[in-house]
Amino acid sequence: MLSRLHVMNYALIDDLEIEFASGLNIITGETGAGKSILVGALGLVLGMRASSDVIRTGEEKCTVEAIFDLYPEHPCLIPLTDMGIDVDGGELIVRREVLAEGRSRCYVNGLAIPVRALHDLGRNLVDLHGQHDHQSLLDAEQHLDFLDGFGDLRVLRQQVEESHESLIAFQKRKVEKEAIAHRQRERRELLEYQVQEIDSANPKTGEDITLDQERSVLSHAERLTEIAIQLEALLYEDEDSIADRLGMAGQLIDEAARLDKSLEPRAEELNSLRYGVEELARSLSDYAQRIEHNPERLAEVGERLEIVNALKKKYGGDLDSVFSYRKSAQKELSLTDELDAALQALEAEIESVLADFTKHCVVLSKARQKTARKLSKHICETLGELGMPDVQFDVKLEQHESKKGFVLFDGKQVDATYRGIDHGEFYLSTNAGEAPRPLVKVASGGEISRIMLAMKTVLVHTDSVQVLIFDEIDIGISGRIAEVVGKKLKALSESYQTISITHLPQIAKMADVHFSVRKETRNRRTVTRVVGLDREERAEELAKMMGGEQISELTLQHAREMLTEKI
Repeated sequence: MLSRLHVMNYALIDDLEIEFASGLNIITGETGAGKSILVGALGLVLGMRASSDVIRTGEEKCTVEAIFDLYPEHPCLIPLTDMGIDVDGGELIVRREVLAEGRSRCYVNGLAIPVRALHDLGRNLVDLHGQHDHQSLLDAEQHLDFLDGFGDLRVLRQQVEESHESLIAFQKRKVEKEAIAHRQRERRELLEYQVQEIDSANPKTGEDITLDQERSVLSHAERLTEIAIQLEALLYEDEDSIADRLGMAGQLIDEAARLDKSLEPRAEELNSLRYGVEELARSLSDYAQRIEHNPERLAEVGERLEIVNALKKKYGGDLDSVFSYRKSAQKELSLTDELDAALQALEAEIESVLADFTKHCVVLSKARQKTARKLSKHICETLGELGMPDVQFDVKLEQHESKKGFVLFDGKQVDATYRGIDHGEFYLSTNAGEAPRPLVKVASGGEISRIMLAMKTVLVHTDSVQVLIFDEIDIGISGRIAEVVGKKLKALSESYQTISITHLPQIAKMADVHFSVRKETRNRRTVTRVVGLDREERAEELAKMMGGEQISELTLQHAREMLTEKI
């Protein structure tokens, strides 16, 4: 509830503080005294447009401060917490300053916030109805919420919201996976080519070393043959060869060993050397015979080495890197296949979730159609009681066809959001024979107040905004209708804190708390002040409203009786 309003240097107000109560707060006063100035000041602190014109003449700034007591589950608490604003004990202090140069500053519990955030906050704190734009009824975006609240469609609405949230989550996952799949598909052709390139070359472990050795032998075949033949001659074939010399040395050491048995091991070693030289010479002879000068084979080896070395250069510098790259490429190709399969599975899940979402949307839409007819009937009946007998009130529900719409409804693709497939708006005709038009375009201030009163009366307990302010609700009514309006305001105040500015005693008598706005002169300056009235003062105020400044005892007695009667 709004517990206190403090206004300084706003229009005719120099310094004014009002403590409101729960229930029905009535504000009365003579025309021009400044009743609507209070509403303007409250609109300012709720984020409405600011102008330096509202600053009291001669002052540098005006300040409006409102204190609210919020219940524990109030919808404002979450956005306030998100902004880092602590609402200790549920008390919310909102302050707006307007400076002479036109700038304004906004504070919530001492923390500066942008005016846009204040405006959004104000929409959840107060419904203000009259010649002002801070009205939820004039926000077509909220009309579906009114309808759903009236029809108690919270469960159906929640099913739509939950299935929509699930659908959006799945679609987000699909987009992410498709992005990955797209990148992988772009690489797939390259990877497949690279794997094919490696597989076609079919390199073997250590092949590059073996080929390099073979190419060296083939390239130097003649020289290697010459060396082998020369070595064979030196070792065995030439006169005075190493084998001959070792043979002579063997004869000498054998003779010595016969004379000294301790040399026998040395003799064996020398003989072994001679046999080894002979064996080496034979192997070199065989080697020289095996070596062939083969240009064709040399070309083949060179070509193969080029292929292998090209792979090494391209995929990491050695054959182990080539094999490793081929393995990772093949794994990535497998992942692409798995991702394609996962996408197919995800699309199947999306189809299932979309089917559920569509079903919930259709059920909610049909329930809304039924609820809309019921709401229209109740609003028309209530407005008739409030002096608008020729009113026609309709809830226009429609679906917007779109090629991008993902819900199929009545054979058409339609847009859908977390609120379902319906776009709802209230239409109104206040005169017989006129076709209904959008509510925001046809209703006057007084009509808006009475329509809102009717809406709030019908929708009691379904709205989270707990402070209602009605300005000019009594325009164009009197007598019995005024009595009805007063009773409905009184009944409404049992569920909402209600503040109403009125000129009619039939409404004013219903007050739980009654304030009188008065204009007086102080130090040759006009100021507006607000006075809380006791019971006798209320009777005098009602008497003035009925008979003017000259109050007769009969009029005063009538006023006292009105206060006794109330409802």
